[in-house]
Amino acid sequence: MFARIATCLTPVLLASLAGVASTPLTAESATNGGGVVMKALYPGDASCFAVNSWSGIVNNCATARWISTTLPVPTGWHGTNMTVYGNSTMCHTVSTNGVGNAAHQGPDTWTLSGPKNWQTLNTGDRYAWDWSPVLFECLLESGGIVGGFTAL
Repeated sequence: MFARIATCLTPVLLASLAGVASTPLTAESATNGGGVVMKALYPGDASCFAVNSWSGIVNNCATARWISTTLPVPTGWHGTNMTVYGNSTMCHTVSTNGVGNAAHQGPDTWTLSGPKNWQTLNTGDRYAWDWSPVLFECLLESGGIVGGFTAL
């Protein structure tokens, strides 16, 4: 798991910090991202994902694939959620501890079974540091779409 986190956090950490420095946030504001910014966790799966609408990303492969992104937030507790179209997709969030050498993974949250539909998944509260963004990950089902994600 730590290899996954390092792979996702390392390339975007410095860029994310630049965004935090220029965009002050308050505890009352929400930080949002569109699914379109998410990337395949494993480079070989990159061809599975395509833009869906103006901000979503869809898995066009025949099997579920991992997808992830990070979201810079100010230091403190943040409720997190993801908007997903599906019926067999799992998502969670991850944050680092205060010294950056371990991770705290939130609960694995699954979409409800039945016909595919849009659902908002509560991916738990994460404590994050302004120097270390929250990691959003999904095991996105075939035909599933991530529309967006939020840290409150």
